[in-house]
Amino acid sequence: MNKKLNDIDDLFSKHSRRGDQRLFAKKYDEAIEDYNKAIELKPDYAPIYSIRGYAYRIKGEFESAIKDYTKLIELRPNNADAYCDRGIAYSKNGEFERAIQDFNKAIELKPSFADVYNGRGLTYLQMNQVDLAIKDYNTAIQLRPDFAKAYNNRGIAYREKGEFDQTIDDTTKAIELSPNSSHTYSNRGNAYVKKGLSNLAIKDYNKAIQLNPELAEAYCNRGVAYEHTGEFERAIEDHTKAIELQPDYVEAYNNRGVVYNKKDEADLAIKDFSKAIELKPEFANAYGSRGYAYYTKGELELAIKDYDTAIQLKPVFAEAYNNRGLTYLVKSELERAIEDLNKAIELKSDYSEAYYNRGVVWSRLQQWEKARLDLTVAKIIGKDSIRSLQYTSRNVVNVEQMPGVNPPEDIAAMLTPP
Repeated sequence: MNKKLNDIDDLFSKHSRRGDQRLFAKKYDEAIEDYNKAIELKPDYAPIYSIRGYAYRIKGEFESAIKDYTKLIELRPNNADAYCDRGIAYSKNGEFERAIQDFNKAIELKPSFADVYNGRGLTYLQMNQVDLAIKDYNTAIQLRPDFAKAYNNRGIAYREKGEFDQTIDDTTKAIELSPNSSHTYSNRGNAYVKKGLSNLAIKDYNKAIQLNPELAEAYCNRGVAYEHTGEFERAIEDHTKAIELQPDYVEAYNNRGVVYNKKDEADLAIKDFSKAIELKPEFANAYGSRGYAYYTKGELELAIKDYDTAIQLKPVFAEAYNNRGLTYLVKSELERAIEDLNKAIELKSDYSEAYYNRGVVWSRLQQWEKARLDLTVAKIIGKDSIRSLQYTSRNVVNVEQMPGVNPPEDIAAMLTPP
């Protein structure tokens, strides 16, 4: 009997150790096979469920991970780590309320468990409860002052609030604590982009790619930075690389489409936006951008259809209202244009393009005082961008293309493209 038990122990140990080695080598399927065999030999050995659950989680098989963590909890009901891990799996699976319940239980069992607060913070952030997320990250950092991931995650939360300086401070601290984290460099780069510091952003993305040449998000984000500096070919190269690394990368398709729009390559843009929509049918921005591509091609009904969908999916989408208003202007449906541009300005009070476009519509309606006011506001808010607005809308705002319209001299000057 003792020999048989020893044989079981030896075989269990063999599969368990080999599973760990394969897990470390990122051979997840082979690791899981070994853990399966180990569990057959010792089905009540709790720690093996934890490690197999982790392997499933890394693979993205969250249902299987949840089952393993649930079994672990059955065997060890007071194991705070098990509740934390299952909470992470629930969160990854989009089951946020269940995740919060597990994190709460883990905190009840182990109030000083910094990882739980970090995990709950991530879940709150996914639930768009940003202030609760920041509160949890604060606690995690208080419990563990060298917790680099919590600083990085808090930085992301501050970015969601538009507090980009705080994002830079937190991600810089995270880099100081963990200098080889490619994701953190990428996140700080995102904050630099938001502040208009594209060159600093590119430097961070370069570092992220140096640390992890297969980090698709760093290429995608660097592509956005190159777009902002007007380096469109480099931007396209980076988005293409991101797609090569991650073929289902919705944002990379969308962002590459945006660059093609700026290059007046509407057909390529439409192809990319359509792919993004195929991968993520509720992606409002992709509909809005595809609508603009259709607009530039003169396919106005298709443009309006996309803007309608974008607004339905995202009722606060000011850009979609503005662009639909511009499309109605081209169609000479001026009342509809005014309605949309009013809504765009209501949603975004400093929206210079919407003021400019509304000024154009008022000019078409020969309501000169309203036109003068809107065009003047657009010039003040947009500063030097008034010329680019005139250029972008040159086909619809040129005074010479407004039959029977004779604007006052000052308004004509504001409407005439360079």
